[in-house]
Amino acid sequence: MMKKKIVGAVFATMLMAQGQHEIEASNHNAVTAQQNVVYRVYINDEAVGIITDKEEYTKFVEQVMEDLLKEYSDQIVYPPSNVRLEEEVTLLPITNVDNSKVLKIVEEKGDFKTSVNQIKIGEISFATNQADKVQDILMELMAFYTGKDNLALLMDQDSSLEPLSETGSQYVGAKIVEEIKVEETTAAPEDVLSEEQLRSMIMYGETEPVKTVVFDQDSSLYYIARDNGLTEEELYLLNPGIEDLKWSELLGKEIDVTPLNPIVTIETEKESVSVKEIAYETEYIEDSSMLKGETSVKQEGQTGEFLTRTQTKYVNGEKVESNVLEETQLSEPVNKVVIKGTKVVTGVGTGNFVWPTTSRSVTCGYLCYSGHYAIDISAYVGQPVYAADSGVVVSASYDGAYGYSILINHKNGYYTRYSHLSTLNVSAGQTVQAGQTIAAAGNTGNSTGPHLHFEIRTNTGSQPSYAPNPMDFY
Repeated sequence: MMKKKIVGAVFATMLMAQGQHEIEASNHNAVTAQQNVVYRVYINDEAVGIITDKEEYTKFVEQVMEDLLKEYSDQIVYPPSNVRLEEEVTLLPITNVDNSKVLKIVEEKGDFKTSVNQIKIGEISFATNQADKVQDILMELMAFYTGKDNLALLMDQDSSLEPLSETGSQYVGAKIVEEIKVEETTAAPEDVLSEEQLRSMIMYGETEPVKTVVFDQDSSLYYIARDNGLTEEELYLLNPGIEDLKWSELLGKEIDVTPLNPIVTIETEKESVSVKEIAYETEYIEDSSMLKGETSVKQEGQTGEFLTRTQTKYVNGEKVESNVLEETQLSEPVNKVVIKGTKVVTGVGTGNFVWPTTSRSVTCGYLCYSGHYAIDISAYVGQPVYAADSGVVVSASYDGAYGYSILINHKNGYYTRYSHLSTLNVSAGQTVQAGQTIAAAGNTGNSTGPHLHFEIRTNTGSQPSYAPNPMDFY
């Protein structure tokens, strides 16, 4: 707004005070003072100086705007609205006026502005002239939590989601909790966020990365993510397109590793259907006509099935709530039925072998050397030796390289031998029970130290096929 003022009135009055006769004496050669025009510059209604050339001011403002456009090429810059010039007319001489000094103040304090969209998300507000990019980044963030295809299904207005009819899961909802407001306004060009700054603002509330690393010869995206507490997917979200770069293209690149902490709350809901097994029980039926230790399956067991439908709520990927919507038993379990023999016949083994002594340390395993179709169990002289199963003693005597040795027939196709004994507690023809003490370990016969030589056989012959590995029975 331009205003015109007359200053120097006191000076004019003084001239008039010299008297009418002096004016008349001038013989009509009256002294006429020269009028000078200046422009007082106000910023925010505060005078900051005067300039003598309005056109110079206009050109200066245009130059500042042009310089700003070079720096912010995607914006429209407006002249400062907080600067005004008021025209003043003075009869005083104009001296010591430095236009450039005042114009510099205008450049520094003038509010050169551009048209922007002011985005407000919750309590956070920022300016941008790329509101569409804000929407794109928010959609990208939502897709990060739901998956791109799932989000596309949720956004498709022409399709509807059907409840799951089989095991699996699907997203049934996704939304941004905070209200997002967009209004048109103006802002200083340097306050308008670029696309990169918009991403940083939305991802973690800052306009610039808080933490970065430089990709070097020893780097990989996997280890950069891991070493900075990020998943690879989070690293890709913070650095769009980085996953498509070749290793050579990554060298020297500064990578954003700021922890993901979005300024928006993205709430998602997922429906899940699972089918769990219901274990069956085993039912035993005793049969006195069947030997004790023998069993037969009368009916195989079958598990039942139980369907559970749940809906789970997530906030920025973290599970916060889960509710069961439906529980349905699809099938009943069927018990397994086993016939178990109870008939006891003296001297007949069950086939369930017990360990033949108190020590379980095997010092020489099956075939630990050629022809050793047995296991040697660590023992001290006098350590108890037990019958591995019920049966009848075939022999209990000194037997050459075996030393003192016992052979038991379990009447079920198996024999057991116990050798290098120090004492014998049973004799041939005697019936023994599983776990009964039959001897004491020793160091007799061809033995390099106290131990128990133990065999399980299917015959008393010497062929290897008659002597399976005892450890296969435990």
